[in-house]
Amino acid sequence: MEVWITEIVKGIGRFFFNPLFYWFFFIVFLASIARIKKERKMFGSKIYDVFDEIRFTWGSALLFGFILSIIAFGLGVTFSYSMVGVLALLTILLSITRSFMRLSPAYTFGLAYLLLLLAPYYEDYLPFNISMELTNLQWVIFTTAMGIFLLYEAYFISRMHNDASYPERMQGSRGKVIGQHRIKKASLIPIVTLLPLGDLTSFMDWWPIIPLGNDEFGLICFPIVIGFEHYVRGMIPYKALQGYAQSLLILGFVVVGVAITGYYLPILTLISVVIALVGRETLSFRFRMNDRQKNPYFTPQAEGMMVLGVIPGTPAQEIGLLAGEKIMKVNARPVNSEQEFYEALQANRTYCKLDVLDERGEIRFVQRAMYQGEHHELGVLFCDQYAFYGEKVKSE
Repeated sequence: MEVWITEIVKGIGRFFFNPLFYWFFFIVFLASIARIKKERKMFGSKIYDVFDEIRFTWGSALLFGFILSIIAFGLGVTFSYSMVGVLALLTILLSITRSFMRLSPAYTFGLAYLLLLLAPYYEDYLPFNISMELTNLQWVIFTTAMGIFLLYEAYFISRMHNDASYPERMQGSRGKVIGQHRIKKASLIPIVTLLPLGDLTSFMDWWPIIPLGNDEFGLICFPIVIGFEHYVRGMIPYKALQGYAQSLLILGFVVVGVAITGYYLPILTLISVVIALVGRETLSFRFRMNDRQKNPYFTPQAEGMMVLGVIPGTPAQEIGLLAGEKIMKVNARPVNSEQEFYEALQANRTYCKLDVLDERGEIRFVQRAMYQGEHHELGVLFCDQYAFYGEKVKSE
């Protein structure tokens, strides 16, 4: 029992000594600071807090990590130091630009697989050794894990709410002010599994499923980082993500199926990596192209005011205003510009009533008392031609 307690403590220690754990928070912090600077430039004030990029992620990440760790530990699944090290290194390199676009498991696991597979051809030129003798079963487990994390990524994306994206206001190619939403989230999943070389020994003949030398193992808890980043102009963000998540879910199941079959035909583990890389890149490309083919959704309207975003913690959020809805009247006065909106709002400083056209084309009425010290602009962000702080649209 003392040996197990010692290994558990060592495993936890390896988690907090893993540079990827600290890099995750560092790079999210830098991404948040860059976003806040952009928000101040476009809207004149900060909209979302620092570390908002990991909001809504902890519950599902911890639950998924716990379930996967129980399964992996129960089966006695092992990862080599080379696998863990190369995976962490690639995650850092792929996020060094503060972009989360390449933090899909298809890229981190897929490229790690290729680097380890090709290690014999370049390891002599490195000052350290990253390779070791890996069995086919270990390759199968590694690529199957890639597919499983793709399934989590699909679930992660499908859970994005209406307020989980970041509004941006800018000048379009024709000189008009348009809006878009940048969807940028990251998640850290702690995984507990076995490593070769430690003080633990097999307590059953089949555990672990991969025999390693003298059958001595150690525990490790290491972080898996998953992230994604896209922008949406042509429709409401969370709706655009639904089809994307479904396609990614199918890709994940295909990768898992091909990777498991690699136990019988080893070349299929490599094929599963190719499917993951090509499939994930194809989905991202199609998502961008489909969005660009649509007319901008968030634009100044001939009638009413299109809601581009809602500032958290303001009266607008409390009364349930959502991005994509149109405010037709304020206190019974039609509004077609920000100036008219604020004039109608100030006409009654203690109470406001809004006529809102929702995304289904139906009018709903929201009303609320206004209190001293609350956000004087209600907390609504618009695409208004005369309230512009942004730049011309740039491709992702």
